[in-house]
Amino acid sequence: MDQLAHLADPARTDRSARGEQTLQRVLTDRAPELRPLYWRAARLEPEGLGSYGAHLQPDGTIALLPGTTLLFDTYFGSFFESHWRLNTTLHSLALSVTVHGSCVVRLLRRVMGVHMLLGETHVAGDAGEQTVRFDIPDQSSNFREYGLVYFEVTATATGSGAQFIEAAWLGETPPAPVALGIVFCTFNRESFMAAVLEVMVTDPAVMARLDRVFIVNQGRPGLIAHELIAPWAERLGSRLTIIEQGNFGGAGGFTRGLLATLADPMLTHCAFLDDDIRLEPDTLLRLIAFLSLARENVAVGGQMLDSVQPTRLYEGGAVIDSFSWFPRAVQHDTDLQSADALNLLAQPQSVHFNGWWCFALSLDIVRRVGLPMPCFIRGDDAEYGMRLYRQGIFTTVLPGAAVWHEPFYLKLGNWQLYYETRNLLVLAALHDRFGRAAALRRAGRSWLLHMLTFRYYGAALIMRGVADFLAGPAILRQDPRPLHAGITALRHLYGPGAVGRKEVMDPAMVARIPRARGVFLFWFIVVLLRHALVPTANSKPRLVATSDFSWIGLRHAEHVVLDNGWEPEMSAYQRDRGRFWSLSRQTLPVLLRLFRHGDQVAASWKAAAPELTSPGFWEHYLGCGKASVAARPVPAPTASAT
Repeated sequence: MDQLAHLADPARTDRSARGEQTLQRVLTDRAPELRPLYWRAARLEPEGLGSYGAHLQPDGTIALLPGTTLLFDTYFGSFFESHWRLNTTLHSLALSVTVHGSCVVRLLRRVMGVHMLLGETHVAGDAGEQTVRFDIPDQSSNFREYGLVYFEVTATATGSGAQFIEAAWLGETPPAPVALGIVFCTFNRESFMAAVLEVMVTDPAVMARLDRVFIVNQGRPGLIAHELIAPWAERLGSRLTIIEQGNFGGAGGFTRGLLATLADPMLTHCAFLDDDIRLEPDTLLRLIAFLSLARENVAVGGQMLDSVQPTRLYEGGAVIDSFSWFPRAVQHDTDLQSADALNLLAQPQSVHFNGWWCFALSLDIVRRVGLPMPCFIRGDDAEYGMRLYRQGIFTTVLPGAAVWHEPFYLKLGNWQLYYETRNLLVLAALHDRFGRAAALRRAGRSWLLHMLTFRYYGAALIMRGVADFLAGPAILRQDPRPLHAGITALRHLYGPGAVGRKEVMDPAMVARIPRARGVFLFWFIVVLLRHALVPTANSKPRLVATSDFSWIGLRHAEHVVLDNGWEPEMSAYQRDRGRFWSLSRQTLPVLLRLFRHGDQVAASWKAAAPELTSPGFWEHYLGCGKASVAARPVPAPTASAT
C-alpha cells in the first residue's frame, strides 16, 4: 500500500469530526449524453481496450467486470488542484473512495499531459465494503506543478468483479462558513425557472447548504402562484424570496437581488445565476466550498457549457480586447471529452470577467467596489468584472463548476446590438481605455460593415448606441423601459424581411475574396459607390450561408437570405439606396460628434460612476427604497391552493 493511502477506519469516517468538508462530490448518475463529462470505463480484452464492462446501477453505484478500469479523469470527475492551490488557502486535500470487491484504486496527477502516480491501494475481494483514503500534501513551490488530480478503479482480472460505491474530494473546514444568497433574474421564463428550482430542491446535499434564494421577477406578475413554480416554492419555504418589479434588464434584476442580499445580516456571499440554465447541482456546492477557502481578493465564476452541444465548453471567462474593446473568450468552443482540453483547463488563466450565468463573490467585496452599473443588459457583467480586476480583485474561472446555457451564436442580430455598442463605449470610458480616434474607428467600422451587408437595422442600432453614449450618464438615470421600446421600434423601420424554410431559392453567387491589398481597396470603393449611387433593384432573393456573409463576398448581390442553420425563419436582406442615404445622413453627424466631444463625454461618464453604482441611486432608480430593500419572503401557497 502506498504511503499516501490507507484503508479508512470506520470510526474516523465522520468528516465533521475530522474537521473536513466535501469540496467535490464524485457524480455518476447523470444522463447518458452527459456521462463522458463524469466518468468513463475501459476493459482489457484480447483484441485491446474496449468500452464495456462498467454498468451503472439504479442507486448510482457502478458494477465492474473483471479487468475493467473505471476512470474519473473527466471534466466533472477531476479535481483541478492548480486553481484551488492558487486561489484558496486549501492545505489538507484528501480523496475518499468506497469500493466493494477485489480491485486496485489509484490516485494520479496530470500536468500538461504527463501522468504521475501518487498512490495505489489493493483491496481484497473478501473484505466487504472498504473506504480508501488518499491524503495529498501541499508540497509544491509553484501552483503550476499541480495540474489536475483524478483516480481510477480497476477490478482485478482474476477476481469476480468489483463495485464502485462512492467517492469525494475533501478539504479542511473553514474558520467561518459561507452563507450564500443565490440571485436569479427572470423574465417570462417560468418553465426554465421551475426546472432550475427542481434541480436544487431535489438534491438533499444542496438543500442542506442552501441559505437564501432570491428570484427577481421582471416579467408576468404573480410568479409565486404559477403552477410550475408553486410546488418548489413550497418546498423552499422561508428560504425563498420572490421580488416583483418592472423590467430593468439583467443589470436591474441582479442588482435588486444583490441589494436584498446585502440587507440580510445572515448572508456572507452572493451568487448570480441565469434563469434559463441547465444546472449541475454540485456546481453550487463546489462554489460554496471554494468561497469558504478563497483568498481575500478572489471572485469565482462557473464555466458555460453549450446546451446545444452539451459536452463542449462554450466560454470559460473573457478579457476585454485592448484594440476592439470587445469581450474575447479565453477558453472557447472546447471539446471537454479531450484530454488535451482538460490539460489546458488545468492551467489557470487571467480573465477580466466571467458572465453572470454563474458568478459568485463575497459581500465584503461588493461593499468595497459598489454595485453594478445600470446598463440594462449586455455589458453589466463585463464592466463589473473590469472594475474588480482594476481594484486587484481577480476572478478565477473554476473548471468542474459549470452550467449549460444557450450559446451566443443563437442570439445574434437583434436589439442587443444597441446595448453592446453603448455599453462597451461606457466600459472604455470608465476604465481608461477610451480615445476619440479609437472610438470613431471602432464604431464607424462596425456601422459601415452593417451598411454594406444590407443590415440596416443593425446599423441604426449602432448609430443610436453611439448617440446615447454621447448623451452622457443622464441617459442611465431615466426609466429604461421607454428607451427599450424605442430601440425595438427601430425594427419596424429598418428590420430585415423573413422567409420560411420551405421556400425554394437558388444559392447566391459569392465573390472570391481578393488577396492583394490594392485589389481589396479597389473593391471597397466600388461597393461603397454602388450602395450610394445605383438604384435599388427588384430581384429574387438568393440563399447565402453565414460563412459567406461579408461585404466583399456579396459585392455583386442585391437580395440575399441568410441561412444560419437554426432559426425557424431566415432573415432576408436587400440592398436599399434610400435606407443607405437616410442612415448615412443620421449617422455621420453622430460620428463627427464622437470624434469632437468623445473625450469630454467619457470624462463625464467616469465622474458619474460612483453615484450610478451606489445603493442610494439604485434604491431610487428601482423605486424600492431602504425600507423595502430587505425583501420579506413571499409566503408559498398551500397545497390546496395549487
